[in-house]
Amino acid sequence: MKKINYLACAMLLACSACDKQNDNLVSPLVEGDFPQILLLSDEGDGGLEDEDKFSFKITLADRVDPDREELGGKVIPLKEDVTVSFEVTDLKGFNTLSSYIKDAKAFYEIDDCTTSEDQDIDLKLVFDKNTGKGSVTFPAGVEEIEVEFETDEELFDDKVFNTNSRGLEIKLSGLKAGNEKVVVNTSNTFEYKVLDDEGIYGGYELDIKDPAEFQKFLSLFGLVNEDIRKLSVNDVKEIEIEFEYGELKAVVVLKETEEVDDCGEKEIKNKEIEIEADLEEIEDDKLEGDLELEGEVEQENGQEKEFSYKGSFKLVGKVLTLTLKGEYDDIETEEVSLKLEK
Repeated sequence: MKKINYLACAMLLACSACDKQNDNLVSPLVEGDFPQILLLSDEGDGGLEDEDKFSFKITLADRVDPDREELGGKVIPLKEDVTVSFEVTDLKGFNTLSSYIKDAKAFYEIDDCTTSEDQDIDLKLVFDKNTGKGSVTFPAGVEEIEVEFETDEELFDDKVFNTNSRGLEIKLSGLKAGNEKVVVNTSNTFEYKVLDDEGIYGGYELDIKDPAEFQKFLSLFGLVNEDIRKLSVNDVKEIEIEFEYGELKAVVVLKETEEVDDCGEKEIKNKEIEIEADLEEIEDDKLEGDLELEGEVEQENGQEKEFSYKGSFKLVGKVLTLTLKGEYDDIETEEVSLKLEK
């Protein structure tokens, strides 16, 4: 997500206010002069054709942190509840919103294991499936809320590769507040895209029993992950590559297991090594085309170093040929072609 840098705007305004002649003095603006800003947390998201839900988040913009001497920001929650209005617009690939959205709910995270819904806290969500208009309470003391829509998982789930866009947009449209100094950003939009799993999107598996394919995977993704470079086939249960909205994930599921505490419930799970990269460029309206990936690796000193992969893809039936060349830390791989299957 790209957040708007309101701190820079505030500093420019403050400096401008101070830079006046003595005969035209203007008091410098301080943090309290600026209203809180509610806005959409993300620019967009997407899910496969058979997804049965999606959501968007409303958040507070960062403000100057009064506890820090250097420039920096943090979210300062509201002191009073406000009501935010929103609207679902710009339908693509279907005509009637009620044929896709079945229901809606709103909640916020209390901790990693608990939401407001678990505590029966009502955010007074109102949503009209016919008009696409709705409203929700943004409570005092909260940094972010989420509105989740239940969708008809069968509406778009066909067996045909669709080249036309399908999805919708959401925008914030208004605000009702009492004494709270707060405004809402109505200019940005959240775009939800339905991703076609007859195309590039979805999950694929590498045949780890094929020694050549396994070694090609290690040489390609071992470039950015030392643990992958050291693997032998006896360490690995399966390897998956997933194309998601704006992102590729390469997941190595190991045979080695560990005990995981999931909100009080202990489970035995396979360990995983995961590489994530942003899809900077992809021709997803075709069954073959170019693609470009970019990501970052955290160094021992805490800094991030970028990596990139460039190449192409070709999908025939359920078989994906992924041809890539990687670059990281002044090292380049040879061009590698992996064969994957859905």
